[in-house]
Amino acid sequence: MMFGKFFKLVFILIILSVIAVAVTPLNLYYDKASKHLKPLVMTGVGGTAVKGSAEKLKYQQLPLGEAEWLLYPNWFNSLGGKLRVRGAHHDLTAALDHASEARVVIQSLRGYIDWSILKPFLHMRYGQMEGYLNFDMSRLRFEKNGGLKGASGSITLQDFKMIKPSLKDMGTVTLVFETQQEGMVTGVISSDSAVMTVSGTLFLQPNRWKLSVDIIPKGGHFELDSVLSGVGQARRGGGRRLNLAGFY
Repeated sequence: MMFGKFFKLVFILIILSVIAVAVTPLNLYYDKASKHLKPLVMTGVGGTAVKGSAEKLKYQQLPLGEAEWLLYPNWFNSLGGKLRVRGAHHDLTAALDHASEARVVIQSLRGYIDWSILKPFLHMRYGQMEGYLNFDMSRLRFEKNGGLKGASGSITLQDFKMIKPSLKDMGTVTLVFETQQEGMVTGVISSDSAVMTVSGTLFLQPNRWKLSVDIIPKGGHFELDSVLSGVGQARRGGGRRLNLAGFY
């Protein structure tokens, strides 16, 4: 009987604590809580821990723009809800299945990233292109000590056009993800384009990745060779090849 009253009291205290955090302005205690959020860093916080916003959000040194969230406890040590990050060239919304200190499961990730964000990483010195990456991802599972454990869905480069040196519709390029086994995610890259063929794979293993892609201009569109001359290495027979690997 005594233990029943004790656990009832603990449960009530937990509920009251959650309510207190939910209604207390976040800026009153963010400085103390921020050390538990690293490598996420926020500035200009407003609202509460349950429903709030930040003028700037960074992951390590990567700026993610403005942030908005609506969170709720779905167990004593994890949260669910929605998180939105947006800026001048991106807008992404993640629906959280649950998030704890050791594990994050994203139920869905929707939104876009503009081509202008990708361009600096591709080392394109000539020509001009535009388009955007459309995200339609589900069941992304991350673990603190193991990295990405699973993912499914697709990322599609849409409204892809060459603006200079000539106007060309580049079609679409799609990356489809599938979890082969726990901690082994494969992305297959394909294209639907009248001017080029894009094919390859992206392998994601615990804390590491490997990308292998061939980009081959189709007949009558060989000016792409000069536009893409800074991307990857020259491929025998024309086109470019990317062989990249790294850690995350």
